[in-house]
Amino acid sequence: MALLSRVAEQLYWAARYMERAEDTVRIVRAYTDVLVDLPMSVTTSWEPLLAVTGTREKHDALHEHGDETSIVTFLIADEQNENCVVNAVAMARENLRSSREVVPREAWKVVNDLYLYVAAHRSDGVSRRSRSRFADRVIADAQRLDGVLSATMSRDHAYEFLRIGQSIERADMTTRVLGVRAAALVGGDGDPFAEVQWMGVLRSLSALQMYQRATRSPIGGTAVIDFLLHDRAFPRSVMSCLQTVRDCLSRLPRGDQMSGVLAEVFATAAQASGDALDGAELDAETDLLQSAIGKLHNAIIATYVGNHE
Repeated sequence: MALLSRVAEQLYWAARYMERAEDTVRIVRAYTDVLVDLPMSVTTSWEPLLAVTGTREKHDALHEHGDETSIVTFLIADEQNENCVVNAVAMARENLRSSREVVPREAWKVVNDLYLYVAAHRSDGVSRRSRSRFADRVIADAQRLDGVLSATMSRDHAYEFLRIGQSIERADMTTRVLGVRAAALVGGDGDPFAEVQWMGVLRSLSALQMYQRATRSPIGGTAVIDFLLHDRAFPRSVMSCLQTVRDCLSRLPRGDQMSGVLAEVFATAAQASGDALDGAELDAETDLLQSAIGKLHNAIIATYVGNHE
């Protein structure tokens, strides 16, 4: 049965917002853990989290200081930040509410319950003492939603749009983590705390254990970057996310119209490498990749949404 463009758009954005909420609490939790592990003598800043999420200008316009409380509040619970975790879950809920006739009933219940939780416990996500518990709940419910959809939803067009939205958002966040967190560490092999920080990069994408299984080697910058970019077996790598999008599009009508933009984004991802000479080079490569992913998003919207039917 054909899917209305309005419903396709709602499902696409529901998935993107849920992934955004999950990814944001992951990077906040992982960054918190890294700073706790580093000695107090090491100078640290919370501003890289704003760079990863692309919200520095918005934060600075609203807040005078860039300390831990200000930045974490902004990313987790600030009503003025439309992409904070609480608002992202709310937007996922709203989009899913409008299209819940095509998704399993339990999927709607998971998202609705999570919304009620984050709305009532937003302060828990800010306090360092309860931050990990808040993040665990958001991540667990996002994974529960994933499980419900995988186990009980028909592999129809609605399902494909959910997976496309999730994969586009996931690929975008991986490139952001690489462009900010990894780029800041490139060339710092003499840093005695480099391994701790590279572990933090992997943990921010829940990639540490799978990286160790795949590489069976010490944690180093080049290997970490290549794993997060190119390992097609790891579902959060850029290449794996792009492959999911390509597979989903191949099962949708007019998917062949995406071949050109898909070829461009795959070529850009293949060209990016962990062999970057310095952080600026890696940052430039990930900027190109984010731009290519943005073009893919625009092409999907133009092809499948356009004017609502």
